[in-house]
Amino acid sequence: MPFDASTAGEGSALGQLLQQLAQALPGLDGRIGEAAADEFALAAAGPAIGQLLLHLRSRHPEAGPHYWGCRSWGLLLWQPAYATVLAVELAGALPDWSSMQQCLLPGMVAGFSLPAQPLRHGSAASLRPPAAAQLSAIAATVLPQLAAQQPLHAKLAGRLLADCVVAALLLLQRLQPARDNAAIEQLTGQWLSALGLPQASGVWPVTLENGGERLALARRACCQHFRRCDGALCSTCPKLQVTARVALLREEWAQHADPA
Repeated sequence: MPFDASTAGEGSALGQLLQQLAQALPGLDGRIGEAAADEFALAAAGPAIGQLLLHLRSRHPEAGPHYWGCRSWGLLLWQPAYATVLAVELAGALPDWSSMQQCLLPGMVAGFSLPAQPLRHGSAASLRPPAAAQLSAIAATVLPQLAAQQPLHAKLAGRLLADCVVAALLLLQRLQPARDNAAIEQLTGQWLSALGLPQASGVWPVTLENGGERLALARRACCQHFRRCDGALCSTCPKLQVTARVALLREEWAQHADPA
């Protein structure tokens, strides 16, 4: 039975935060309540990981273990990573994300629940260290469970997690354009340092055809999507030369530019 956020102050604050997160990133849909039958706890993700791997191996047998491991890791960590960063930077709030119960769909993890709880409020600067510590602990809990079924090197896992955190900061800039490139570069350094991953990812300025600059994700690791029969190297893949990345990024941004 979902918790009724209108019946308690702590639920109301958490409910408002979850609503804000869903508006910031469609698909990041959280609710307050007990875990549903199709949800799994981060601390006991083993069976869900097995189902994810079964789906990926049967759907993309040609992609191989490098892809299966990286894709599973990304699916398991994207919600905790985005939720952690956005809650701190948009709302100055920090729930206990380790209590997250994630929804398992065929080949996908999307949607989650949290038990009713009070939030820790404060400035973003004061919340980044404890938030990063939470996220690091979540990753440290999930990685051994994944590695027991599909080996994934800890260094690669750290780089992929760092990429997700930086991607959340780039989303933050799109949501709040007043945060200029220098501010996002500074935040990137602060978050990655707090995570103990200072060199694992980053941002880099790409010169636009109109002479301006836009930040792009400076990946240090490949997500292995190219190994799928329908896959390709993404626009920020470190396997690509810088000139190729710039061309792809300019094309992507032009396609998604807001109409005049």
